[in-house]
Amino acid sequence: MSLAGHRLAAFAGALRRAGVAVDSGRAIDFLTAIDRLPPADATALRRLARLVFVRRIEDGPAFEAAFDAWFLDRAPIVRDPDAEEERTDDSRAEASDRPPEVADGEGGGKDASADERLDRRPLAADRRERAALAHLAAAARAGMPLLASRRRRPSRRGDAIDLARTAAAARRTFGVPIELVHARRPPKWRRLLVLIDVSGSLKAHSETFLKAAHALLHAGPPAEAFSFGTRLTRLSPALGRRDAGEALAELADLVRDIDGGTRIGPALAALLAEPRHQARIRGAVTVIVSDGLERGDPEPMRRAVERLARTSYRLVWLSPLAARPDYVPATRAMRLATPAIDLLEDSSSLAAFARAFAALPALDRAPRGRAFRISDLDGRAA
Repeated sequence: MSLAGHRLAAFAGALRRAGVAVDSGRAIDFLTAIDRLPPADATALRRLARLVFVRRIEDGPAFEAAFDAWFLDRAPIVRDPDAEEERTDDSRAEASDRPPEVADGEGGGKDASADERLDRRPLAADRRERAALAHLAAAARAGMPLLASRRRRPSRRGDAIDLARTAAAARRTFGVPIELVHARRPPKWRRLLVLIDVSGSLKAHSETFLKAAHALLHAGPPAEAFSFGTRLTRLSPALGRRDAGEALAELADLVRDIDGGTRIGPALAALLAEPRHQARIRGAVTVIVSDGLERGDPEPMRRAVERLARTSYRLVWLSPLAARPDYVPATRAMRLATPAIDLLEDSSSLAAFARAFAALPALDRAPRGRAFRISDLDGRAA
């Protein structure tokens, strides 16, 4: 790749640093478009880049500043969303600066932060965890709910007659349909969507979460994975590598907001706003792995979680704080989001992940929006 090609490929990273939500898919689309229709000048390049990368009106100023700084060597304009809110609405800024209503004790959200800190943390696979990861993958294969596929397949015990294949067979017997070919809609796994919180309050657990996501993406059911802290990052391309060590090494460069601040609501809203991601959510089993310690306005998180619950087949929330049987959400945002959750369980270890996926068949028979614990589902089954 030429020097100009490297500069074009690295522009997506410059946009991320400027605060524009950019995933690897858009970066690939940008390079593909340039390859097929090379822009004649900087104006055409700007127009093409804006068409690919800018999905929200509020990202426009940050995009323009990043483009000028990257391609035209102009001084960048740093966008400060908090400062903009203060200039436009002082009362709103004062409300956002106040910490949310929290309860005392663990899980109160007092240690969470909304500040963005971009960093790189080395990640590595541990051979001792292979058995636990294999157990998690087996639990996901056994526990993921099924649905009937849209296309019918030939079957001896099908519930319908395959007219096309029956007519094809009849041509071999001079048009007389001696044998009826039956068909049915075979079952298939529902899609799995894993959303992983990598903020600083979960620093001790982030690596375990990412290893669990790698195991789930290779378990068998179709799956997608994203991380969120102060921004949303699609992890599936990196986690698609079969070797866990290579996948985690690539994630170390991809997930730049690890151990940083917490903006759960805006990150989930960005996921829901992207049309390509909406197809991944619809009808899926959505698993959010987070402590729920949102320090900003709780309303964006509540709205995003409720919309995720409506779009998903089931919404599971796994938190390391839920390791205690008497765990009760403490932050206001988490309390507001709880009525939309179907299963609220522990994520402090790989074994806890496996127990949650093993409980999915029982959850499939339970009412929605009850924030069940596994002990509740066991009681219903009994």
